[in-house]
Amino acid sequence: MPESLTSDGERWAPGRVLVLETQRFVLRSLTAKDATPTYVGWWNDPEIQEPFGFRPRNWGRDDAIRNIQRFDNRSWFNLGIFPKGVDLPVGFFVIFVEGGYRAKTLVVIGDKGWWGARVPLEVRARCLDFLFDEIGVVLVYGTVSPRNFASIYNYKVQGFAVDGVLRKQGLDAAGKPEDQIAFSMLAEEWRAKRGASS
Repeated sequence: MPESLTSDGERWAPGRVLVLETQRFVLRSLTAKDATPTYVGWWNDPEIQEPFGFRPRNWGRDDAIRNIQRFDNRSWFNLGIFPKGVDLPVGFFVIFVEGGYRAKTLVVIGDKGWWGARVPLEVRARCLDFLFDEIGVVLVYGTVSPRNFASIYNYKVQGFAVDGVLRKQGLDAAGKPEDQIAFSMLAEEWRAKRGASS
């Protein structure tokens, strides 16, 4: 498995910019300079926000920068998904490490030209390696709206277990309570899948 690095090529340490690579992408901690009009636009696009239960945010660049700066690269990570050789991300992958033993993740593909290109599967696989092998969590999970068909498909294809339905534990884009579907992967399950595919 490739090492997790910093932006200057050194081995990653908590609190520093994180860089992970996949076959097609570089995942890098977002910084204020990444709050481009394209990135800000994703937060204001109903087609991108509503599957996650959010209304368009009506954000400007300063709002996006404040959001990026919440992530400490210790237990909260906001990784831009950059095609290799390209300076603009096509989406981002968010990680919240909880209690040191589990992590909640979320992937957003903002560039609609990349929808259907299996980006979540590729970048999540690398993030699972990082979380299980380097951070040392035992469980990675996510929750999705029953109407977010793309996310449900990606979790199932990647072999995540369906833990169940969390009744009325989320909000839809109109702010009304709705069910959430919970998915999870244990470290030993991921290592078995990774070993079987190598």
